[in-house]
Amino acid sequence: MMPAPAPAATAEGRPLSLLLLCDDAQTIAATALQHMDALARLSRHRVQRLSLGRRLPERIDLDRFDGVVIHYSAVAALDRFLDEKSRQRLAAYRGIKALFIQDEHRHVRSTIALLRRLGIGLLFTCVPAGEVEKIYPPAELPGLRTESILTGYVDPELCRLAVPAFEARPIDVGYRARRLSAWLGQLGREKFLIGQRFAADAGAYGLVCDISSREEDRLYGRDWIEFLTRCKAVLGSESGSSVFDLTGEIERAVLRHELAAPETPFERLSELYFRGEDGRIANGQISPRCFEAAALRTLMILYEGGYSGILRPWRHYVPLAKDHGNMAEIVAVLRDARRAERIVDAAYREVALNPAYSFAAHVSRVDALLAEAKREGEARPGYPAAEWAVLARPSLGSRLHWLRRRVKVAAHRLLFAGLLGRLPPEERDRIHRRIKRATQAWS
Repeated sequence: MMPAPAPAATAEGRPLSLLLLCDDAQTIAATALQHMDALARLSRHRVQRLSLGRRLPERIDLDRFDGVVIHYSAVAALDRFLDEKSRQRLAAYRGIKALFIQDEHRHVRSTIALLRRLGIGLLFTCVPAGEVEKIYPPAELPGLRTESILTGYVDPELCRLAVPAFEARPIDVGYRARRLSAWLGQLGREKFLIGQRFAADAGAYGLVCDISSREEDRLYGRDWIEFLTRCKAVLGSESGSSVFDLTGEIERAVLRHELAAPETPFERLSELYFRGEDGRIANGQISPRCFEAAALRTLMILYEGGYSGILRPWRHYVPLAKDHGNMAEIVAVLRDARRAERIVDAAYREVALNPAYSFAAHVSRVDALLAEAKREGEARPGYPAAEWAVLARPSLGSRLHWLRRRVKVAAHRLLFAGLLGRLPPEERDRIHRRIKRATQAWS
């Protein structure tokens, strides 16, 4: 079959032909699916998307592309997402190589080694710009260009949804969060604490709340969006982890301790295993949940924080003190619809509708950086659409890989919703950690 004709040049230069490697299995978060879809759909470049099942198929010739972009959904540092043969092929490839990464507090040394080995030239990181060199030292990664981005962007479809008025919503405050391991630091701990403490205080004020950290109560996709539209307000805290685990030893040591003695206080675990590390790197960021709440006109009650410089307290959200000492003030806002709606409206107009936080603006910036990274040379046309539709079909091995993951997730939810549903939270947490460790390699 003849190769596709090269795309016509534009005022911004010739559009590139790019291969986007990702993992769009049904078990990943909706925000990740939105992000990879935006990269393929909104780019001015010609992007051909391939969902990996650990292996880059031999039938795909990388030299047909100007560049390869690895999405954060395919955690390239882990063998269970990208096997050795695929790494060898990517290392040998001489086009543009870019990587999107999230959850950068994990596998730090492995990630640095991978960036070096693959010859990644462009890294899209969620670490704030002023902190990037602490994680990715230029001396270890010469020639690497880094670009700090957000963990998510505004979905324009949410902004167009018809949603109930503030006073018509039946739930005063809603929230969902997992109880995370202590090794993620104070920032990770706050995601659980805000819900636990708020729920404990809410009864005294007569609030109607739907707050849970139970695994079976988690909500995904449209169920989560529907939930937000039924809540007057949603709780939240900054995204990210305040502990960066360079070698993985902090995570391993804390998990071992939590399994053996789950009642150990956070402060003791911090002293034993990550003393001086918690908060050493400022990594608090705005969460995609904040953009969802702003778009759906749901009032945000958030722990005070920086939120990537985007959200301002009392203008875009109601700041909750971390000791919950201002609960009465929070409740007063909830009971004053006009005051609450002013904050909701400002968040909608200035955040959700702000073009700077849109997927379109993000992809435009990504496009420009990829174009800058293009070396001189012959244009590479990629594959014709019909041929690509055949080449990109998942292999039997990939389909079995994704099936195992779906079965694992389904069994996990069934276990917690049914068999373990009545156990005390502490015992459930201990079993959850044991299951996670036992099944981590089977994915």
